[in-house]
Amino acid sequence: MNIHERPSAARTANLGWLWALATPVVAILAALIPVIFNHRFYFYDDTQIGAYPIWREIGRMLRAGQWPLFSAEGWQAGNYAAEGQWGIFSPVTLGIGLASTYFSNALVFSTLVKVALLATASVGIYLLSRSLGAAQPWAFVAGVASTVAGFTVYLDSPSWVTGLMVWAFLPFVWWSLRRMCHQHKSPLPLLVAGYFLVTVGYVHGTIMMVLLFVAIIVELVVLRNWKSLVKTVFSGALLGLAALAVYLPGVLTLRSTSRTQIVANTNFLTVDLTGLAGSALPSNLPQVASWWWGPFAPAPLTYIAWFVPLFALVNFGHLRRITPGLASVPVFLLLSLMLTLAPSDLGPLRTPVRLMPYVCLAAIVLLCVALSLARVSPVSRSRWISTVAVFAGSVYLGWTGKPDLWTVSARMVLIMLAGFALTAFALSKLRNRSRANGVTAVILVATSLALAFPQHFYFPNPPVQDFKLPSDTTKYSTQLAGSKGQTIVVGTPSALDPSIWEETLVGNMWYLNPGSVHNLYSPIQNAAYSQDLCIGSRGETCKELSTKLFEVDPVSGKPLADLLRVDTVQIVRDAADSSGAELAKAVPPPGWSVASHTANTVMWTRDKPLGSVGAPVYASEGTAVEPVSNSSTEVSFRVTKVPAAGGTVTMSRLAWPGYATDGATLADPLRGYLLTVHVAPDAAGKTVTISFRPPGWTLELVSLALAVLLSAAWALWHALRSRRQSGDHDGPSRFSRNEAHTSSHSVLGSSASSSNSTDRPNGVVPEYALRKEDK
Repeated sequence: MNIHERPSAARTANLGWLWALATPVVAILAALIPVIFNHRFYFYDDTQIGAYPIWREIGRMLRAGQWPLFSAEGWQAGNYAAEGQWGIFSPVTLGIGLASTYFSNALVFSTLVKVALLATASVGIYLLSRSLGAAQPWAFVAGVASTVAGFTVYLDSPSWVTGLMVWAFLPFVWWSLRRMCHQHKSPLPLLVAGYFLVTVGYVHGTIMMVLLFVAIIVELVVLRNWKSLVKTVFSGALLGLAALAVYLPGVLTLRSTSRTQIVANTNFLTVDLTGLAGSALPSNLPQVASWWWGPFAPAPLTYIAWFVPLFALVNFGHLRRITPGLASVPVFLLLSLMLTLAPSDLGPLRTPVRLMPYVCLAAIVLLCVALSLARVSPVSRSRWISTVAVFAGSVYLGWTGKPDLWTVSARMVLIMLAGFALTAFALSKLRNRSRANGVTAVILVATSLALAFPQHFYFPNPPVQDFKLPSDTTKYSTQLAGSKGQTIVVGTPSALDPSIWEETLVGNMWYLNPGSVHNLYSPIQNAAYSQDLCIGSRGETCKELSTKLFEVDPVSGKPLADLLRVDTVQIVRDAADSSGAELAKAVPPPGWSVASHTANTVMWTRDKPLGSVGAPVYASEGTAVEPVSNSSTEVSFRVTKVPAAGGTVTMSRLAWPGYATDGATLADPLRGYLLTVHVAPDAAGKTVTISFRPPGWTLELVSLALAVLLSAAWALWHALRSRRQSGDHDGPSRFSRNEAHTSSHSVLGSSASSSNSTDRPNGVVPEYALRKEDK
């Protein structure tokens, strides 16, 4: 190299860190575009009535010195360990929960969390792309473009935040796993990232991490890297121990839940190849059936990236030569695609389209790495024709789905054509490879952001429900004023005008209210309980429940409301009863009084409240008990009388798997769901204690402890071994050479010495596969 070129090369190298910094900054800017068109964009559906109030409840409990494990008063939503997504072992979820208690605006806090997760994901994808050999500009493109893919933008970000969490952590798992295998670095980053992902409790993310390990194993087998293969399997086993603690309670509770256990296809939230074929068009509305009306999604859920047609510029012969070092990417893409195209129900796993973000991640990373390492140069006319053909085909297939949106698609296409024209100019006219990469990266990302504006102008709302609940958390304390004890809300308040939230709430938003209610959100539900009370996953019920609550149970001879320890019933006007005439006819039964009556709700309270939930509510004939103590996880009573044949005692709590007894034995639950025990004939005068621990609890704690301890021991051993090997180096010159070698392959690539330093791969790409300008 000419010595006069070195200052320029040094400046290029020293500016390399700007690409790393620009990635999260631009990702944040991209994440704020939806807010311009809909300020509530990140506060929809499951975030609104599920995740956010869970964070608040977690934070409240932590500040009170309690750990969220189980709540008898939560009924079907109170089995936190079985729910999984409460993240009771997750430092991230617990930290978010604690932080939420210092914000009084739910919308602002939810938006901050979502934007932070998108920025985090962009950094992980940047690091992953660099480890795979992508030049810094192309890693920047991958990091930003993945965060604006359709499904991530329109479903995971606004609603399914736990899906967004695990997707954001997966690139760090991938990057740190390759780093451990190929650069012999510490396993600690991998184990920490994997632990963060697993403990979120979102099983689809853990499944995708397992598939990632499979993809890495395939890569290592192709490379015949047996030593790293052993390390990969061992690290996977450690994360498997953590997963055992997180998911075993749910697996052992499955028989009591409403989760289906069949393999079937109802076409609910499934996607086909036609929808994927139009993935380069930001206005492509795929044929995905769900809660919305009609067969087409009202948002571009399968949009991947507008520059997907640039695959036509890849030299596939050269890419095939370097594939052994990158094999995990196409393997993971294939596995992700197979699961995304799976039937709607795979046992308890539902809606495979939610794995679309992983298809986008793998496809975008593969494209950016391929364009960085195996782009044809110079680009021939036939290659540009191929690119145009792929682009036209994708646009056509996207348009055929909803041809009535042709004006929207036409505007998108004009922006895309401008982007392709600028890209063609940069790649054809700029001879300096480093400069061409940088300019092209800016064009691709700028066009992606430019497309986001019309995309959100025409599709400003996520395709899920906005319950229009208040964002001000101080407005959740007045509902149920005058109630007593535990409340059950009858009806479907979300079907009414948003003004209803002044009188009642829905889902987990009840956690922000001082009252205690049955109507909490539960993705798993207790099957027998939900069927008996006709209560749905988000806590809304059928109107007939107001009558059923006061029907006498044939076994106990008590009304259902007594067995459930309900002291307040709020009845919400049915949407079909527009005049309120049917609501006006509601009359409380004897022993109850009207506490309030409005045009939309009527509230009854018991004249003599029964007291706390969880205690004994019924003893069989000839059996008498006296309560001793009662908490969410333990209840005790003294048996004062029992017949010669023994007797049964029923508690006002769900019979989840995990209960153990001292002084009695578990019996068949009353009504199929109320915890019942059998007391022996000689039990008179004895105290019976019933306690709850998640099923398999001892095994789960042991597995978690082993995962943490073995991970710490391995990381410590690696650190000591590395330090010892470093101390064995035989002189400064040897150290300097090793240090320089490490620096030249660092993530930022800041010490590369050639003018193409930002193009220098830092991943595991075989030396023979690099072209002259990459060496």
